[in-house]
Amino acid sequence: MAVIQTAIVIIFFLISFATQARPRPPEPEPSVWLYNQTQDQVVAERNAYQVRPFASITKLMTAMIVIDQDWNWERRLQLSKLAGSRLPTGRYTRGELLRALLINSNNAAAETFAADYPGGRSAFLRAMNQRAWSLGMYSTQFQDPSGLSSGNVSNTGDLGTMIRAAGEYSIIRDISTQSHVAVETRSRKRTRIMELNNTNGRALGMIDNVRVGKTGFTNPAGFCMGMQVEQQGEVYLVVVLGAKNSAKRLDLVKNLLYNHTAEVADTPRQSRKYRSK
Repeated sequence: MAVIQTAIVIIFFLISFATQARPRPPEPEPSVWLYNQTQDQVVAERNAYQVRPFASITKLMTAMIVIDQDWNWERRLQLSKLAGSRLPTGRYTRGELLRALLINSNNAAAETFAADYPGGRSAFLRAMNQRAWSLGMYSTQFQDPSGLSSGNVSNTGDLGTMIRAAGEYSIIRDISTQSHVAVETRSRKRTRIMELNNTNGRALGMIDNVRVGKTGFTNPAGFCMGMQVEQQGEVYLVVVLGAKNSAKRLDLVKNLLYNHTAEVADTPRQSRKYRSK
């Protein structure tokens, strides 16, 4: 019996030692990409072609499909319960929901728009994927309208193409760069105004001349950001995917825009032409 007990102790010790000695896998590096839209050149990039989740940057495509569907912003829709929301249950105008979508990254607003689309949610997702294909975003797939799904995947160049397309919509340019949105909420007893802040607020306060901006975060995607920015008369697209925290995400964006580097290099990589999609 003593021999068996000793053997069990030794086996337990060896298993514990092997578990403790196993090195942790390295954290995946972020993907970063800076593109001079005016000059048609990639200025800096790192891990640019890695296909990975991109969280709520998804909502730029959602907004484009919504805008193309219907310009009646006063029509009211019942807020979806398929996703959480800071907005209380109720009916909101499409204009209020679009502002909540682009400014506060409201997931329930995305699901509400998808449910309202002719043919329902599945048809909305088909429209998103068809639009991506028509833009040449061949590494991109959408599985939900909000970005909560880790099945929404792309690379930085494809997302740059999407941000560029979103920048063609004046309503997206106007809404996505507002610091907050005031939404009227109604209950049986009273009506009140709820203010929702822009999830991209820090960047908007620190980076000048943002034309389009959208942040994103989920555990699989990490901290993400996509922007179209004007600098010294030229337009740039910047994409960061998979940053480890919000501060690092903003540092990467600022380093790309102001130093034209992908952080690891002291000087910009040699610019090369990027085939616009």
